[in-house]
Amino acid sequence: MLKKMTRRRFVSSLSVLAAMPLLSSRAANAAAGKTVSVNQYNNNDWIAAFKQAFSEGDTVVVPAGFTCENINTGIFIPDGKTLLIRGALKGNGRGRFVLQEGSKVIGEGAGRTENITLDVRGSDCEIKGLAMSGFGPVAQIFIGGKQPAVMRNLVIDNISVSQANYAILRQGFYNQVDGARITNSRFSHLQGDAIEWNVAINDRNILISDHVIDNINCTNGKTNWGIGIGLAGSTYDNDYPEKQTVKNFVVANITGSNCRQLVHVENGKHFIIRNIKAKNITPDFSKKAGIDNATVAIYGCDNFVIDNVDMVNSAGMLIGYGVIKGDYLSIPQNFRLSDIRLDNRQLDYKLRGIQISSGNATSFVAITNVDIQRATLELHNKPQHLFLRNINVMQEAAIGPALKMNFDLRKDVRGKFMAKDETLLSMANIKAVNEKGQSSVDIDRVDQLVVNTERLNFVLPSQGK
Repeated sequence: MLKKMTRRRFVSSLSVLAAMPLLSSRAANAAAGKTVSVNQYNNNDWIAAFKQAFSEGDTVVVPAGFTCENINTGIFIPDGKTLLIRGALKGNGRGRFVLQEGSKVIGEGAGRTENITLDVRGSDCEIKGLAMSGFGPVAQIFIGGKQPAVMRNLVIDNISVSQANYAILRQGFYNQVDGARITNSRFSHLQGDAIEWNVAINDRNILISDHVIDNINCTNGKTNWGIGIGLAGSTYDNDYPEKQTVKNFVVANITGSNCRQLVHVENGKHFIIRNIKAKNITPDFSKKAGIDNATVAIYGCDNFVIDNVDMVNSAGMLIGYGVIKGDYLSIPQNFRLSDIRLDNRQLDYKLRGIQISSGNATSFVAITNVDIQRATLELHNKPQHLFLRNINVMQEAAIGPALKMNFDLRKDVRGKFMAKDETLLSMANIKAVNEKGQSSVDIDRVDQLVVNTERLNFVLPSQGK
């Protein structure tokens, strides 16, 4: 992501790719619906062959069992035309097909690409049914460019990406995506992210759902590579201005395993993360990428919901500050967590449980229906209204308390985010124990104006102490 705007590094090589000159095809002059096969044209020059094929047909087919080699430059797919891949396309990493208004790339059967980028530049584009691979390009699908534009109704469905760097990379600073559905796909053995939606401050109505993500492991030394799904706005600001946030998106129905971090959002607003199943999200992956280990990592976000997350043998959740060069610029606020399960009883070492920082003068946090085994629920700083309901936590005594609540940051620089007026703490049906069933809590100070408790297996410190 853009270094000057977010923690994540801008992928500069994709900016170079976006600026490369393209081989533009002539306007289509064939009757609507005409299908041609690319192997009918110059087999010694596939660039020229595709150019001629698109000028004569509305659908250009790469036949089954047929391979087009040396696709090493940019080729336009004209407005409204389709590239149907039943065979294979191969390049050296510099080649790409550029999708314009209404362009489609469809894979059928064994249709696949290797070391080729699909570069989305228009509205109503579709990419479906394709297998993609190759470490040559930075991304298999690139959505961005430096030209101001609005790209509407993007559909990416039922693709499979493996043995590659990034699968889908969106660079969103210069233009807007209004309506994108990225669904039903499989991502495995990647160095970069499966889906990266970077500096997407202009985008809205984004759905990322029904994906299987496995073995995302950056071993090439790149910083901030190796996340399952990542979305980011630009510069952190505790007022959360709309123009600087990534917003209005849903991440749902994700099954992930064998990576360092599964879902990542920074400087986000108005979003939902739900129905996540995670296994083996550990620090054994992307060891030198400089990213936190967590199934869900949220930094400096406002107004969001995380619902129905099931984690096994994994680092849990990190919901924390927006930080740049050691400066704490924003704290999470106004969010709800519900139906969260984490079971680390089979792990041989300690991992993060659920670690939450929240605050600000006008803010709320609601945490309900949480079951954590062999991990800790940690709450730091003080939102105006905090609701805790139906929480069951077990952590081994040798590791630490099951429930840790650190409200008192008066002597900490982060204390500037503490709510002070009309504060409320409401807790009901909470059990925090060690492996022997004994109460296991660490709570430093309770000084909220209103404190309501019911069915706790521990006693709160005297109010104001």
